[in-house]
Amino acid sequence: MELTDEQKKILDHNPNKHACILAGPGTGKSSTIIYYISGMQKKYPDKKVRLLTFTRAANRELMDKINEADNNLVATSTIHSFAISILLKNPGTSDFPELLRIAGEWEWNELIKKDFAYRLNTETKDIEKLKNEMSASWQSLSQQNNPDISLELRARFMGLWGEHRKIFGYTLLSELLFRLKIALEGNPDLDIGNLDLIAIDEYQDLNECDLKCISLLSERGITIFAIGDKDQSIYQFREANPLGIINFSSEYKAETYPLSISHRCGKKVLEWANFVIAGDTGRDENTFVRASDENPEGVVRYLVFNKQDNEAKGIVELVKWLTTKQQVPYEEILILTRTIKVAEPIKDALKATSIPIADPEEYKDILNNENTRYLISILHLLVNKYDSLAWWTILHLTKGIGPQNISRIYDLAKQRRKQFGEVLVNEAGINFTNFLEINSKTKEKVHSVLSSISEIEIPEFTQWGKWIDEQIKNCNLPKPADGFDKLLEKIDSMKEDNSLNLSQYVNQFEPAVNDIINSKVAGQLRVMTLTRSKGLTARATIIAGVEKGIIPHPKANDDQEERRLLYVGMTRAKEFLFLTRCRIRTGQTAHSGIENVRGKRDICPFLTGGSVNQEDGEVYLKNLFL
Repeated sequence: MELTDEQKKILDHNPNKHACILAGPGTGKSSTIIYYISGMQKKYPDKKVRLLTFTRAANRELMDKINEADNNLVATSTIHSFAISILLKNPGTSDFPELLRIAGEWEWNELIKKDFAYRLNTETKDIEKLKNEMSASWQSLSQQNNPDISLELRARFMGLWGEHRKIFGYTLLSELLFRLKIALEGNPDLDIGNLDLIAIDEYQDLNECDLKCISLLSERGITIFAIGDKDQSIYQFREANPLGIINFSSEYKAETYPLSISHRCGKKVLEWANFVIAGDTGRDENTFVRASDENPEGVVRYLVFNKQDNEAKGIVELVKWLTTKQQVPYEEILILTRTIKVAEPIKDALKATSIPIADPEEYKDILNNENTRYLISILHLLVNKYDSLAWWTILHLTKGIGPQNISRIYDLAKQRRKQFGEVLVNEAGINFTNFLEINSKTKEKVHSVLSSISEIEIPEFTQWGKWIDEQIKNCNLPKPADGFDKLLEKIDSMKEDNSLNLSQYVNQFEPAVNDIINSKVAGQLRVMTLTRSKGLTARATIIAGVEKGIIPHPKANDDQEERRLLYVGMTRAKEFLFLTRCRIRTGQTAHSGIENVRGKRDICPFLTGGSVNQEDGEVYLKNLFL
C-alpha cells in the first residue's frame, strides 16, 4: 500500500500521546492504524496494544487486513468482548450473575419477555419498552422514562428484574459496558492486562457509557487513539452520539489527523454523497472526503418508477445489466432499503427471475428452530450442568411440561436463594424427594438429560464445529434443524479466535449469524437495510425507496442522522450508484414510513437541488440495453 502524506503523518505520532484520526469512507484508516501499530511494536516491543471495534464484522475485516500484513502481534476484539474479558478476569467487581451468561435474542423473546409479561400481568410489548428504557439508561448514563409506561409498572418491573436475573443467572449484552464502568470506578486495582495503548475504531458509534469507560481507562495511563467519522454516526438507537469524536481532541488534548482522500468511491459517487452530507446542520466545518486520482469516474443515477412493482422489475434489469454488460459479479452488488417492507417486492422479483440472493433469514430460521435450540441448551449444559437458561429452554420445549411446573421450580429457587438450574440438578440427585409437586414428565426429562450429558467427554480443545457435527451424527447429541451443519462450517470459517473453549464457541452462535447476514457470499447478491450496510463495500449499490416519507423515516428521532444513514449507504459504492423511488405506492410498501396509499410520492428532501437529476427509470433502462 502506497501511503499518502496524511497517512505518513500518523506513522510519526508519539505513542505516549492521545490521537484522533478523522477518517471518511474508504480513506484507508484500518490499514493506516495497522501500519502504525506494526511500526510502533518494532520500535517499542514491550508496549501492549489492543485494537477495538464496534462490530464483529468490522473486527473480522481488521483481522483479515492484519493477516495480509502478516502481523500476528496486533490484538483485536470488539468492545463488548473486551469488556467481557476484563469482567471475567476480575470476578465480583460488578453486579451481574456469575458465571457470566448472556441471554440471547431467542431466550429473551421466547422465555424471559413472556415470563415477565405473565408475572406482571401485562403485554409483551410493554416488557420490550421497559427493557429498551433500561438499556437506554445504561447506555446514556441517565434515566430515560418512556411516557407510555406507568410509574407502578416500572417499579414492579425493576423489582422483578433484580430477582429474575439472579434466579436464572443471566446478563443482557446491552449492560456489559455499564458493568465494566462500575468495575473500573470501584476498583482502582482492577486487572486490565497492563495495556499501554487502545485504538478504538468507529469512535463516533460510542455512547455515553462507552465513552466513560474509555475515559476511566485513560485515567490509568493508557493512551487512547480515537478513529472514526462524525458523518457516519448512525446508531442513535443505542444512544450513540457523534459528539464523542467531535470533542475528543479538546477533551484529551490529542493530536488530530484527518484522512481526506477516499480510495474506494467513484468520483461522481463521492460528489453526490458529499452533497447529501453537506446538508447536515450539525456539521461545524466544510471538510469533505475527495476521491483519489486513481478512483473510477463512477456511474450515478436517480431513477423514478410508477409503482413498487415497476421499481422491483427495474432493479432486476439493473442487476442484469451490471452482471452481463459490466461484468460485476453478484457478490459485488448491494441492494439497500430504509425498511424491510420496501425490500419485499424487490426480493420477490429477484427470486422470480432466478437471480441468486443471500437470504438473511435462512440461518436465523435454522438457529431459532426448536430442535436447534434444544441442542444448543444441551451444549450449554455440557459446559455448566447448572445453566439455568438452558434448563428453562429444555423444559419449555418438552411437551407435557407446562409453565406451572417451571414456576414451582422458580419459587423454590427464590425460597432457597439459589439459581433455577442448581435447584433442579440438586433435587434430581435426591430423586426430587423434597419436591413432590413437580410432575413426572419434568423428573424424567431432568434425569434423562443429566444421564446423556454425563456420557459425553469434552476434549480440551478441538475444532468445535466439526466435533459437534460428529457428536450429532453419532447420536450423542440431539438432532438440530436441517442445515445446521452448514451453519457450523460458516461459523468455523469466520471465528475471531482459534483458541475458543466450548462455552465461548457456543456463545458465538447468535452473533455469528448476524455476521453471516452481512457477509459476502460468492455468486449471491445481498439485500439488506441501510443500517446493516455499515462497513460494507461493493462495486455496485442500489438504494430503493429513496423518497419523501420513507427517507427521512417519520419514526426517526433525528433527521440529520437519517441524512447520515443515506450518506453511509451511498458511500458503499465503488463504481455504480443507483437510487430509486416511486411516484405512487400500493400494497405493503405504501405503509412504509408515512402511510400514503395511492398518494403522490415526491423526491427525497436530502436530494433536492443536487447534481443528479431524477429521470424516468423505464426510459433509462430501455436506452441502457440499446
